[in-house]
Amino acid sequence: MRNSKAEDFSAMLKKMSFGIGMAALLLACVPGVRAQSESINATIRGRITDPAGQSVVGAAVSAVNDATAYARSVPTGDDGYYVIPTLPIGTYTLTVAKEGFSTLKFPGIVLQAGREAVVDGALKLGSVNTSIEVNGGVPVLDLARTNISGTITQTEIQTLPLTSRNPYNWIMFQPGVSGHPNPELGIPRTLNTNGFVDRINYQMDGMVDTESDRYGLRLFPISSVYVSEIQMVSNSFAPEFGGTTGNIYNVITGSGTNNLHGMFQWIRGPVDTSARPILLSPTRPKPDLLMNSYGMNAGGPIKRDKFFIFGAYEHLYRALPVANTVSATNQTALEAIGIPASQFGTAPSVQHAQFLDVRGDWDIDAKNRVFVRVNYFRNAYPFNTAVGGLNTLVAESDFKDRAHVAGLQWVDTLSSNWLNEFRFSYPYRNEKHIAGSLTGPQPAVTISGVANVNGSTSVGDVLAEKIPSWNDNVTYIHGPNTFKAGMGFSRMIDVQEGDTFTQYVFPSISAYQAALNGTDPKSYSTVNALIGNSRVGYISNFFDFFVQDNWQARPSLLVSYGIRYDRFLSPAANPTAPYPFSRSFNNPAGNVSPRLGLAWRLGNKTVVRASWGKFYDAPPTNLWYNALFNDGSGNAFNASLSPASSGAPSYPQALTSATAIPSVFTVAPNFRNGYAMTTTLQISRQLASNDAITLAFVNTGGRQLQWLHNINLINPITALADGRPVFSPTVSASTRANPAFNNVTLEDVGANSGYNALEVNYEHRFSHGFLVSGHYIYSHTISDAPDVNGFEQNLVYVEDPTNRLRDRGNSYINRPHSFTASTVWSPSVKVGNTFANRLVNDNEFAVLTNIASGDEQNIVAPLNLNDDPTVAASVTRPVSIGRNTVRGPKIVQFDLRYTRTLFTLNERLRAQFITEATNLFNHPNVTSLNTTIPAANLNLAGTPATNPSFGTILGPLPTSFPYSATVLQGRILDFGVGVRW
Repeated sequence: MRNSKAEDFSAMLKKMSFGIGMAALLLACVPGVRAQSESINATIRGRITDPAGQSVVGAAVSAVNDATAYARSVPTGDDGYYVIPTLPIGTYTLTVAKEGFSTLKFPGIVLQAGREAVVDGALKLGSVNTSIEVNGGVPVLDLARTNISGTITQTEIQTLPLTSRNPYNWIMFQPGVSGHPNPELGIPRTLNTNGFVDRINYQMDGMVDTESDRYGLRLFPISSVYVSEIQMVSNSFAPEFGGTTGNIYNVITGSGTNNLHGMFQWIRGPVDTSARPILLSPTRPKPDLLMNSYGMNAGGPIKRDKFFIFGAYEHLYRALPVANTVSATNQTALEAIGIPASQFGTAPSVQHAQFLDVRGDWDIDAKNRVFVRVNYFRNAYPFNTAVGGLNTLVAESDFKDRAHVAGLQWVDTLSSNWLNEFRFSYPYRNEKHIAGSLTGPQPAVTISGVANVNGSTSVGDVLAEKIPSWNDNVTYIHGPNTFKAGMGFSRMIDVQEGDTFTQYVFPSISAYQAALNGTDPKSYSTVNALIGNSRVGYISNFFDFFVQDNWQARPSLLVSYGIRYDRFLSPAANPTAPYPFSRSFNNPAGNVSPRLGLAWRLGNKTVVRASWGKFYDAPPTNLWYNALFNDGSGNAFNASLSPASSGAPSYPQALTSATAIPSVFTVAPNFRNGYAMTTTLQISRQLASNDAITLAFVNTGGRQLQWLHNINLINPITALADGRPVFSPTVSASTRANPAFNNVTLEDVGANSGYNALEVNYEHRFSHGFLVSGHYIYSHTISDAPDVNGFEQNLVYVEDPTNRLRDRGNSYINRPHSFTASTVWSPSVKVGNTFANRLVNDNEFAVLTNIASGDEQNIVAPLNLNDDPTVAASVTRPVSIGRNTVRGPKIVQFDLRYTRTLFTLNERLRAQFITEATNLFNHPNVTSLNTTIPAANLNLAGTPATNPSFGTILGPLPTSFPYSATVLQGRILDFGVGVRW
């Protein structure tokens, strides 16, 4: 008798061995970086029963894509279950056929990226030639989901307002996320993602789109004209996902179909329709904020049902002038010593960006499907950095940015229950700041609190990054189990270079004049320079393995479980570095992440979900770059000399050498990768056929997080009243652990964070012209050290280098309340009058809503209180003041897009008029306060050694603080026309 289970298991092992063997061969041959998502496609699963409710074995279940005719068919197993994985997103018709039963047909099954649509069928006795159609699509509840996730649908992509022309801003409208949109092409700002700052694994088609040097950076900008939909996963994702403790943001690009489709739109933001920028002084003229964009796409068949092509292009021109704020009195004084009045003009910052996308999809045969995609981006941005404010026009630098991206996916259906997915991508980005048309000659001059003149400190930096990467996954379906195993490999090839400059800092205009006319060439306060060759090239290698199973344990219970292993290999250290810690980097090998998720159906309208898992962060490569660049070897270093220092130059000589005692960056010898332990509990209830609500609790604990402190300071001379030690500024064997160095910044691990949140997520699936997705979060985020190596917070040190817990307090992304919603409404009304009927129809309204608590900030002193040189005066808190104890004003923003279809030709081509607005009601959304306590309001008498109250605030704490800055905009109003077909 044949032992079928044993033979099936043997065959499974053989095929898995073959798949893993092939992956291992690729691993040896192909360089590779960051873990990538394997869920850019979708799955249909379900159970087929007979009229008695018993399992139907061997029924033929077929799914056909309505737009491309792509088809897959599988038989049901012994228990009636079937799974059709890795289907391209789109709308499908599912048929179930079995001799002796009428054929079931399920039309209109909409598959979104990463979703598992559950379609159960009950066959009825009859002829297989008789067809029974079951309408209604899939349930609005995602019955097979165990995580917290969302999708920006194609309808929303085409209709939501986007004056920034930046699709990354839509991450704000994912469940479990709060933050601020970016007014241009950068990343959204101060995102709270599971209690972590900006922890986003950006992807395109499941392939790498995350810059590796710091947390939270996308590798290359994208355009909405080639976005089909966006998959967003907040937390508790399956083992195939990794590389972040936060969120997955996966952009799915458009593709061709059997029907020719496309669009063209031109959008312009006139100068006169924008409001005055928030916080702009009423005495300053309104800048000419102008935006002009045109974009297009088109897709269709090269060979029907076989080969499809899609292409898209957008050109963006955005004027972002920045006003000069040098006072009239100071400008007059500077003009008197020879600085032309023209240098005090508004900086004419202009963004010239171009986006290109070309994608081909080829259904080679019934078992093989391939797509290839190529993207290009360029951005020329004159007057990008050091503009406006106290910067004169000669202090500016221009920005140039280029990105080339190639991606490939190959899906091989080996049999009805075996499938292989392979992806490869090769992105390259090169960005740099260069001297612009008005950039002055060196040296740069800063007159403290007055103006920056003569030259720039922002020219010469370079970041070039290549990330060849691949992943390969094998899926095996066995009855109620869907096993998946895979591996991925990425290789970060980086080159970084710092700005080249000499900067003289003068205390006053008169001091600068004395140096300028030669009467006192050393009248400056300090002279600063980057000395030496700061160019560093380094290579990091990241790889991962995972195994998981989606087990339909019962018709009402789905169990998702598995394990993931990540390995992050650092670049080679300098074995001859003067500081011992910098001679080698520790690469921990124990990054094992177990995951478990449950989805339990309580009837047809309620699902209870629970999940738990461990999630590792991919370390930012600046962790190692900082240690390589600042290893104390003297190849390059930042020098700062006073006029009395040995070797101090006379103005305007360049500072090209210095003998200052070096400071170093280094990495903890016991370095570990940061991770999160996340638990979620959800209950979802279907309210109507297209409405569902989810209540969720999320708990996340961050462990082994990175933090910075100065480990070279010893023997404090006294302490502040709150216990902070005060150190000697003198460098000697009695004040420094290693007197060969001044400061030793240790990139340490061991910081902790905690996040607890209650979430309410509501979804009204698009029906009757109406779509709503709304999310409310009530949360608290706390940590015991400032976040580091990120875009928002890069090199921020703890206040007390001997006691990290003194910094325990609210995270600056702690927003107790956040509500976001996206709404699309296309009203359809029947009116007897022809003109009135035309007027009230063919209108489309889309609204984005963002209402949230204000950002938290530190109360700070205007000077360093404990003589730890690594803690900047701008972030030093007065004595006994906790971290992030001031909250800014709440954020209220409504964005609107109105689209009017002017006419339709042949029921295919629609001509449209478009109006869109950011911050429609021009609410003064301020994100930063001036929380500096003036020196006059602090007890600064004597020294910490002689005054026990040194650094304390005199009198009560201020009850309010003045507004200082914002990353948000006043009202922006754009108009446009478009055509869709």
